[in-house]
Amino acid sequence: MVDVESLERGGATVQMVIRALPMLVPASVLQNNAEKKRIKRGLIDDTEEQKVFEKTLYLPYLDFTYQYSVEKGFLSKRTTLAKGSSIVLALREVDLDFYPELESLKPLMVEIRPESDSIVQGVESTLLINERLEELKRMLANYDRELQQLSKEYSSLPETDHVRTDLKENIDHLRSTRETRWKMFADGLKLPSKIDLEKLELLEGSLFYMPYFITKFTRGGESRFLVWNREGKPSESIADELMKNSKFRELVQSHVAMDDLSSGNQDQTEGSDETEVT
Repeated sequence: MVDVESLERGGATVQMVIRALPMLVPASVLQNNAEKKRIKRGLIDDTEEQKVFEKTLYLPYLDFTYQYSVEKGFLSKRTTLAKGSSIVLALREVDLDFYPELESLKPLMVEIRPESDSIVQGVESTLLINERLEELKRMLANYDRELQQLSKEYSSLPETDHVRTDLKENIDHLRSTRETRWKMFADGLKLPSKIDLEKLELLEGSLFYMPYFITKFTRGGESRFLVWNREGKPSESIADELMKNSKFRELVQSHVAMDDLSSGNQDQTEGSDETEVT
């Protein structure tokens, strides 16, 4: 969870205290890495990029738990509850994906107070997962109805009818797509291959944050993003998401705009002070 501490009782700044994994590499090192890549790009294609911004942002992740019932025994109707946990990037702007491997990093979390414009607010409960779960249920049901209809059509045609071939290809494609969608969800939660999704119950979730150093370059009307994680390693997944996902890109850039606005206001204040002194 994100704890908000009000440092004043009448107009002072509100400061955010968040659970986060600390940045292990100084920003100056990552700035140098970004500059080297900018120069290298220019040497390769003889064009010079312009740096639009560079900023460390804390992206929200939801650590959540769940349970579900499964049948036990060959003929028995007895059921038992199984529990599990996983982690998801807690943003509606980004497609659902699970990161259970991050659970091993939870002992490393600390409470920190980053600048407020560096924190990208996330969905603080299992509401987001519930929304995606309902979406998955509807999607799988639609696939099942379509597969059932195509299978009936396929069975009703004589074996010599060439249309059967086309129908078989459509059925195989739909079945493969359905299995892929289900596998992405099931693998992320380590669910059995067969489970009644109506019996899947989300219990609770809490937010923590991961820092990423993000740089944007532009040249000739084209832009690209370079992203490094807390260990100073390139994060291709976040960089790719920024390139292809306009909603996520706008969300990130809005925090940069907040930073620019804050800096601009500070510059105006400083300039006003200097004028008064003069």
